[in-house]
Amino acid sequence: MFTPLEILYIVLAFCALWISAVVFWLLWQVASILKRANDTVSLVQETLAKMEAALDGIRKKFDHTSTALGAIMHTGTKAVEYLIDKKMQKETKKKVRKVNL
Repeated sequence: MFTPLEILYIVLAFCALWISAVVFWLLWQVASILKRANDTVSLVQETLAKMEAALDGIRKKFDHTSTALGAIMHTGTKAVEYLIDKKMQKETKKKVRKVNL
C-alpha cells in the first residue's frame, strides 16, 4: 500500500502544514497587538491634542481677562487720583476763603 518513504512524506507534509498554521497564527497575533498599540497611541494623541486646545483656550481667556483687568485698574487709579485732586482743590479753596475772611 504505502511505502515507508511515502508515509514519511505525508507526515512531513502535515508537519509543514501545522508549522505554517502556527506561524500564520503568531503573525496574526503580532499584527493584532501592533494594531491595538497603534490605536492606543492615536487615542492618546487625540486626547493630548484636546487637552492642549483646552489649555490654550484657558490661557487666552486668562490673558484677555488680565488685559481687561489691567485696563480697569488703570482707569480706577486715574479716577481715584482725579477725586483726590478735586478734594485737595476744594480743601485749598476752603482754606483760602477762611484766610480771606
